Amino acid sequence: MLRVAIVGARGFGRFHAQWYARLGCQVIAFVSSSAKTLKQNSEALRQVVPNFQGRGYDSLEQMLEMEKPDAVSICSPPHLHLDQVFLCLRHGVHVMCEKPLVWLGAAEGGEALCQAKRLVRTVEETKRIFAINTQYAAAWTYLADLFPSIGKSDQISLTIQARLKPQPSSPLDLWVDLGPHPLSLLFRIFPQLVNPPDRLEAEAVGQSLSLRFPVVPDGGPLVTLTVGRVPEPLERSLSWDGKKVFFEAHRDETGYFQTRLKWNGQEKIVEDLMQTSIRRFVSAVLGSGKVLCDHREALQQMTWLVGVVQKGVIS
Repeated sequence: MLRVAIVGARGFGRFHAQWYARLGCQVIAFVSSSAKTLKQNSEALRQVVPNFQGRGYDSLEQMLEMEKPDAVSICSPPHLHLDQVFLCLRHGVHVMCEKPLVWLGAAEGGEALCQAKRLVRTVEETKRIFAINTQYAAAWTYLADLFPSIGKSDQISLTIQARLKPQPSSPLDLWVDLGPHPLSLLFRIFPQLVNPPDRLEAEAVGQSLSLRFPVVPDGGPLVTLTVGRVPEPLERSLSWDGKKVFFEAHRDETGYFQTRLKWNGQEKIVEDLMQTSIRRFVSAVLGSGKVLCDHREALQQMTWLVGVVQKGVIS
């Protein structure tokens, strides 16, 4: 049985813990930002992990030394990610990290990119499994089967909306926080999208940001990528050639989340995309298969996040 720990348990960490438990792993510990939040985080995990008995820590290093987990999910604020990832790797632990891989502010994009490159080297030197949790990439398996013409379209649009936060999000915040999700799917539709293109337009309206760019320098398909924070209902969709597929949350008869793909009055219920991401991470740690989005894709995502910001089209 795989023994896992969660860093940052009240946000997305709760969902990581839930899926680990659902997949037969033992959630043995969690790490909080301070001793004051240990009880709250323990209660949050008890709500999603049956019979949770894991111990809480306010020090990642202490947790690693005392518990010796097989794997850790990093779900802390982005500026903390890589220091925590490196610490886990040095302890011989496999890592699943929430997106974005790291963010130190717009002025420190170059440093963040250097750290991302260092991560690639460290993962390969330590021979540990690393995954970045950008789960929308998991939709490609279904989309490619259902709609083989997607990548041949002249225009394609990706929209990912999230719930409003207490404080308004700037265009930069939207890009850094939400951009990795559509990028991970876009990289599968167009594998040639290694670096941000020179021709790039951005439009920000309220708490919505749209980027438009061609897939190749001399033209090719035109991509519109939109991220935003809006009141519910939220739109998460992919459209091309008059077709539009929506990604919606769906609960099965036991209350667990799945993903509903909807288009033109039709639908297909598939595995929850985050579950797919975590399931593939668990399988890779156990020696079977590959992660959904690995350390090299994490670097590719960072190349785009930083590159777009450095072009000065958003702020």
